[in-house]
Amino acid sequence: MNTPPRLALKLQLFAGALRDQPVKWLIATLSIAVGVGLGFAVHLIHKQALDQFNNGVRQFSGQADLQLLPHSTLLPETVLNTLSRLPEVAVASPVIDIAVPVEGLEKPVRWLGLDVFTAAAVTPNFIGQNENDSDNDSEAQQGDIPLLNSSNVFLSPALKEQFASGQKVLKAFADGKTMPWNIAGSVPAAGAGQLIAVADIAAVQWKLGTLGQLSRVDLKLQEGVSPAAFQKQYGENFADLGRLETPSEQGTRGASVSQAYRANLSILAMVALLTGGFLTFSTQMLAVAQRSRQWALLAALGARASALRTQVLFESMCCGLVGGALGVAMGWGLATAVVLYLGVDLGAGYFETAQGSVALSPVDALLFGGFGVVATLLGGLSPAFQTGQMALHQRLRAGTEEAGLQFANKAHWLGLVLCAVAVACLWIPPYGNIPVGGYLSVAFGLFGGIAMIGLVVRTLIRQPAQLNHLADLAKSRLASTPNLLAVGLSGVVASFALVVAMHVMIFSFRYSLDNWLTQVLPAPLYVKLNSATIPTFPTNFQDKLAALPCVDLAEFWGTQSIVLDPKRPAVELIARPISIAAAQQRLPMTGSTIDAPQAGTLPVWVSEPMTDLYGLKAGSQLELQLDKGTRVPVTVMGVWRDYTRQHGAIVLPKLELLQQFNVQFKDTQGAVWPKENIAVKDMVQRIQQAASGTMLKDKIDFAEPGEIRQLSLDIFDRSFAVTYLLEIAAVIIGLFGVGTTFSAMALQRKREFALLGAMGASPGWMLKLIAREALIASAVAALVGLTIGLAFAAILIFVVNPQSFHWTMEWFTPWRDLFIMVVVLIGMSSATVTLALRSKLNTQLVDQLKEDWA
Repeated sequence: MNTPPRLALKLQLFAGALRDQPVKWLIATLSIAVGVGLGFAVHLIHKQALDQFNNGVRQFSGQADLQLLPHSTLLPETVLNTLSRLPEVAVASPVIDIAVPVEGLEKPVRWLGLDVFTAAAVTPNFIGQNENDSDNDSEAQQGDIPLLNSSNVFLSPALKEQFASGQKVLKAFADGKTMPWNIAGSVPAAGAGQLIAVADIAAVQWKLGTLGQLSRVDLKLQEGVSPAAFQKQYGENFADLGRLETPSEQGTRGASVSQAYRANLSILAMVALLTGGFLTFSTQMLAVAQRSRQWALLAALGARASALRTQVLFESMCCGLVGGALGVAMGWGLATAVVLYLGVDLGAGYFETAQGSVALSPVDALLFGGFGVVATLLGGLSPAFQTGQMALHQRLRAGTEEAGLQFANKAHWLGLVLCAVAVACLWIPPYGNIPVGGYLSVAFGLFGGIAMIGLVVRTLIRQPAQLNHLADLAKSRLASTPNLLAVGLSGVVASFALVVAMHVMIFSFRYSLDNWLTQVLPAPLYVKLNSATIPTFPTNFQDKLAALPCVDLAEFWGTQSIVLDPKRPAVELIARPISIAAAQQRLPMTGSTIDAPQAGTLPVWVSEPMTDLYGLKAGSQLELQLDKGTRVPVTVMGVWRDYTRQHGAIVLPKLELLQQFNVQFKDTQGAVWPKENIAVKDMVQRIQQAASGTMLKDKIDFAEPGEIRQLSLDIFDRSFAVTYLLEIAAVIIGLFGVGTTFSAMALQRKREFALLGAMGASPGWMLKLIAREALIASAVAALVGLTIGLAFAAILIFVVNPQSFHWTMEWFTPWRDLFIMVVVLIGMSSATVTLALRSKLNTQLVDQLKEDWA
């Protein structure tokens, strides 16, 4: 009621624009909402995951200034005395932090062993609290400290909920034995959802098989001692055993684990946002041309050119505000649903954190909502500057829509410059794991390609010499308005190009993954343990299996993590039976290899991420620092492709590692080659019979290569489900974009249709003419979008993926899928235009001729 007059006029003019093109404004707004919603959901979910991860790091480190962590798994206990004697150290608190299988639970429990006296000064929150029952009261009266009792364990609230009410004994498994523990109390300070058990460190070492070893040592420094200075002074002294880290450094490493994953999901969300921006551009540019006489009338009434430009930007902003608000609500709802039902890792397995509600930050909501406004303002910027370009007397006459878009005649020069910039961006190095140059190249290339649509339209659609057929008339009409057509197709080309790029990249990735799985799964049968109670295949069972008369070859291997760089996630070491000669057949090698290692070194093979992250290649030498001060000098024999370990893997020869360095990993997986004429099913039965008299009975899972391959591809498809949804959404947006664009262009020609009707043309004939025009124009849009999309796919495959995930893939073009997409785009756009205009052409079109009688 009290709306200022200027704002009321703006709203009234915008309402008129909405009445003219309601569907196109709706599609542009929904595209903005989808882009904002997906981006906001990804941001909220990963913010929740990283917050929980960092909270866990802070909680488990307590008041520790530094922690001495092993390079791989465990530290020797003797390091504790060395650290305690340092004058800069106030308290050195030893910690056992291991995963322990527990009866009744599918997953191992995080088991902490603490020294109650030192933990009180560093991690007091994890000191268990005694239950107030009569038994414990009597123990306390006898002077017993419950945490020091070698049979007592304290459980976090979440872990206690996993057991029956009143349960007093917990059974843990270690080295094939069952160890009973008395549930003496709780650890109420443990984080929500954390499954944690806490016991005396000596009892844990004794009963759970870690005698003489520690997981880490928490250090509280003397007042005034800088952690950085302590690291610098003593870091080299303990380099053989482990590394000194601050809790914040662990949080940084945890964030880097999913950095590329988060960045690429966010970029996928920006695809929809960018498409919405181009649809806004297309909508506004057509609206500016269509409403040229409206602008002229306003100018004649005294409105300045700046006011007209402001009106266009105001309408764009309204679209962005609505789309941004819808997107924020959609993103929050999506993030809440994902965290509630799937957890915070989006199916990527990067985090093992508790589920919970998603907090909605007003700052984040405003920021992502602002992205929608910025996208639409950028889309409306160029149309806004065109509102005052035509002379007043031109704008007051009909048929001036094309004249208002004359700037597009020279836009291809700007397009060429932008494409050149896009090519130059390919040489920009990545920032961390984010391929800045690749993304900039896609952005500049998209803008450049859109700017060149006008040139493509004028080149492909020319005036026919004679009008012999209906198609000639359609081509003639399109050739007379190339700029209007180019602007109308911009949003469609943008969405279709990005769909093609993503589809080709995903298809190539999936095809490469399938080929890779075929090469890395040469054995007819694979085995692994299905129970946490037995963490490894015993050596005697391996020998027994290999000695079976039906077995031609049996191989077992184990893995172990190692931190080569404190700022980067851990690298996986794989100790498997492999020789230099067999590596070419067992590993999918890329690039050159060498024939022999340097004297005194172990031959190893590194995965592709190791070349980017650590600069390793065939012939490189490296020293691996394992537990207990063991140093293993190695020579890189070659580089192999690995799609399962994004942060790097190193394959070591199992036998040589044991013989030369006395290092043996726990074998958790195996492969079996049966002798000729032995069926895989028969082999499975014989292995089960061999395990029947051992602890491995019913604890071995069997899988054939086809099953593993299909499972891996199913996981791949689930991981890219969001991308598939984006493709479908972009295709739908593209279809509606084509339909509404041509509907708007056709409605501008109502006087032309009226004249054709007066000359005897039926509404059906005119519909055929419009459908033929839509067919030709959408074919041009599909051709341009396909060309741009294939170029973008090459950038994604050969630049973005290697820089983000540090692996390469082969190029495969899904021609059948692309052909279907082109046919669907052309066919559906023609059908959409025909259906949209059928009712419009049955009105009294001859009355429209009166507009030009003056």
